[in-house]
Amino acid sequence: MPSGSAVASMRLVKLAKLMNSIVVKLKDLPGLEHIDDGKMSAAEVETAVRRCFAFFPQSATIRVDGETVTIELPEAAAADAAEAVRLCERAGKRAGEGNYRKAVDIYKRALELDPGLLRARRNLAMACVELGEFDEAKDHLVEVLRLDPKDAWSWVVLANHYSKHENDFDTAERFYRRALEAKPNDAWALNGLGALKTERGLPQEALQCFDAAIAANPKFANAHYAKAMLLHRQGDLPGASDILKALFRNTEFQDARSTPVFEGARQLIVEVENELAKKLESDVFKDLENYRAEVETLSGFPVRISDDDMPDGTTAVAQMAWKYGRDYHVIKHTRSAPPHVVQHLVAHELTHIRLESLARRVAKNKLFATTAATRETAIRSIAGDIRRLEKQGYRHDAITELTLKLVEGMCRFLFNCPLDLIIEHYLRERLPSLRHAQFVSLGKMAVDAANSTLDPEIRKITPRKVLEAGTALNGAAILLDEFNEGATNFTAVYRKQEAFGLSKQLADHWRVRHSQLAPGDEYNLVDEFADRVGLRDWYEWKPDTSPHETNQNEKPEGTTNPELLKQNHPASVFFLLDALERYEQLPLRQIKEIALEIALVGRNGLDYADVSKKYQLKALPGESFSGLHLMCLMFAGFKRFAPEHDVDMNLEEPFLTALQLFHARKGSQ
Repeated sequence: MPSGSAVASMRLVKLAKLMNSIVVKLKDLPGLEHIDDGKMSAAEVETAVRRCFAFFPQSATIRVDGETVTIELPEAAAADAAEAVRLCERAGKRAGEGNYRKAVDIYKRALELDPGLLRARRNLAMACVELGEFDEAKDHLVEVLRLDPKDAWSWVVLANHYSKHENDFDTAERFYRRALEAKPNDAWALNGLGALKTERGLPQEALQCFDAAIAANPKFANAHYAKAMLLHRQGDLPGASDILKALFRNTEFQDARSTPVFEGARQLIVEVENELAKKLESDVFKDLENYRAEVETLSGFPVRISDDDMPDGTTAVAQMAWKYGRDYHVIKHTRSAPPHVVQHLVAHELTHIRLESLARRVAKNKLFATTAATRETAIRSIAGDIRRLEKQGYRHDAITELTLKLVEGMCRFLFNCPLDLIIEHYLRERLPSLRHAQFVSLGKMAVDAANSTLDPEIRKITPRKVLEAGTALNGAAILLDEFNEGATNFTAVYRKQEAFGLSKQLADHWRVRHSQLAPGDEYNLVDEFADRVGLRDWYEWKPDTSPHETNQNEKPEGTTNPELLKQNHPASVFFLLDALERYEQLPLRQIKEIALEIALVGRNGLDYADVSKKYQLKALPGESFSGLHLMCLMFAGFKRFAPEHDVDMNLEEPFLTALQLFHARKGSQ
């Protein structure tokens, strides 16, 4: 709803004092375009014209002279005119806040004082549109256009009405064209015309309109959003993602009417990024395997990966070889996450291993620990809240259990928060193919964290110190919103929290420190965050006393017995033939799901010496498979969708045999 300044409005008032008349052409009056076709008498024409301007007071003089209509308005008293302008400005503020009902009432009072105040009439129409009062809005828009047939904005809003609420596309397009005649390259008119072309099944013409609207006003969010929706509908996911990111990066939030556009765009980008993450699973798999090999070489130990029932809402965890006395690392991830989210979780935990490996190389690795002494300090600091819970009737054993869990959880969060920020920034640069999965995965984590942190029932029993620290650390989602270039707004739910000021301090500190961190310095960053949230004495550091030498010759598990696999080639032929016949009937998407799930299951090695069917797949429910059968399904799958990828299995010879048998069977059918 356009609104000029009070100064501009006063100029209009002064102009009305000098020229209190309006001159329009009969052919320009909406609804009266054909009134001068000679079929009506002069008296009938004048009567029709007066009906058009019935919203003016009876003291207005209306004259019809051929094709020209002249309306002479009574001059509003100076005080009334000034008050009308003031009310119009006040109504504009109410509308900008989203209080359209109040705005309508104020605009109507302004027009009672000065019926010729065009801006008040136009904005009154717009407020009615926002309230869903379309018939009244249409009447006001027609009134505006009868006073000023070149008011492009009113033509656009009227065209929107005919397109969206009356399904009269012909009239709507004619009105969009009138708007563009009055104001060429008007972004609103071009955007509306693009939406109309979309409805008419003319996507290329629609895209041209949206592009023209964006070129006319690069900060216009509506055209970006409309183009993204069309591209998404056409299946152009990268294009939709790019234009949505441009929306968040370049456009402006104007007023309350911008809210549904930005909210819709945020919902759409989650959908688009999720679809892109699924499509790129095979690409990410290859990059992730290379990254895994890099981390294994750096750390000197292989990495085993498995799904598990994770406790306390944990999604994934890395168990370092040197902490558990093993000759391999273990990454466990939740069973409930979809494959593309699992890829992000695994990449994140691999980077935890990478950080510790780098710190160990320069003898700066430290172990984060809580002890009886630190737990006692923590419990003393929340003693008042413990007494409050006792007075509320909670059992002593329940309070003890809750307190220990809160202290442990808070310490774990304090340790991980700054490290996670380091990790996610690193992954964005190191694994660009993972970015879509990263966006989806982090988004879900941020929503889950907010739901937990701000849950009223949880807040009632959480000690104030823990609550403030946890809210402050979660409120550092400011950095995540920046990371996503405004495509997310996770910070919004924290802005009204008392601890949000501390969140901003943490974010500011991170921005300064991030580029200065060397291996091992991440532990100093943990201390610096802890100092700011008042939890520095809740934990302590222990030296990493495990050997710092690495096993450079250690190789990750894979096909560990090539001779045994070669002996199994005859059986492999038939398993590979089964795979080829299965995949002949399946879409490529499902083949990818099967192969990638086997790749996840096989990260710890598949037992191809055992013929028993001890493996199951979510992608093929109701069946059981031997290890060799799974290897063949995976090998044949990658041959279909990623033939250039070396899956490090000596199955090429039996695959070629199976392929010959497959084609021979098809030829005989």
